[in-house]
Amino acid sequence: MIKNIKLNSDGSYYKTDVGDHKVSGGDEVLVETEHGTEIGVIIEPCCGKNILGESEVGDRNLTFIRKLGEKDKELAEKLAREAKTFLVECQAKIEKYSLPMELLDADLSFDEKKITFYFTAPGRVDFRMLVSELAHTFKKVIRLQQVGPRDEARFLGGVGRCGRELCCKKFLRGNLESVTLEMAGEQYLAQMGQNRVTGACGKLMCCLQYELEFYKEARAKLPGLGEEIKTAEGLGRVISHNVFASKVTVKLDENDKYLEVSC
Repeated sequence: MIKNIKLNSDGSYYKTDVGDHKVSGGDEVLVETEHGTEIGVIIEPCCGKNILGESEVGDRNLTFIRKLGEKDKELAEKLAREAKTFLVECQAKIEKYSLPMELLDADLSFDEKKITFYFTAPGRVDFRMLVSELAHTFKKVIRLQQVGPRDEARFLGGVGRCGRELCCKKFLRGNLESVTLEMAGEQYLAQMGQNRVTGACGKLMCCLQYELEFYKEARAKLPGLGEEIKTAEGLGRVISHNVFASKVTVKLDENDKYLEVSC
């Protein structure tokens, strides 16, 4: 069986044959890559839809090994702690070469042969000398991965406007399709201004995706905005929806009176 996998080390998506192994979305698994053994996350369709286009899935040759067991997870946690110790040396070398980049985190591959350093930068960075020195220092394959605002928020963590830990830090595993301003419009939030629907990362909040289908289904059962309907007090036009109560607000034609009507 072919599954989509998001590799932890580069955040990219790939396909792999998991055979008869029972895995589902969100499961952490081990795969063999050309650079060694790495951990990835199974990505499955969101809301019944395939979230990945063909252009988004890489063609690297990944060989599925197994779903992470308890001992694997313990080792992965140990390696994660060890990877943190590499940050000090990497930061020192970044400062040595005065590189315009902000170091975020590090990842040590499961077989301990490769270290991936994650960073943000305003543009492209020539880090060839940095990679050379890091490889000489750590005696491992070095990968530097530039990430965007959403990944930066995931690495740094924080609290959203809802008062809860950021979804990208707490549980999201890349299994969410792109968030658009149209989604905010579907939920009557676009008119509140973009700053009200923007997350800590500066991008549209991921949670705009969570209730989108509910809003679409609820609105489909109500008269459309601008539609003329008959009420107990006469004809009027729909000017707003209350999807939670299955009601619409109507402006009556004769006296400009506003009336809330159950549908």
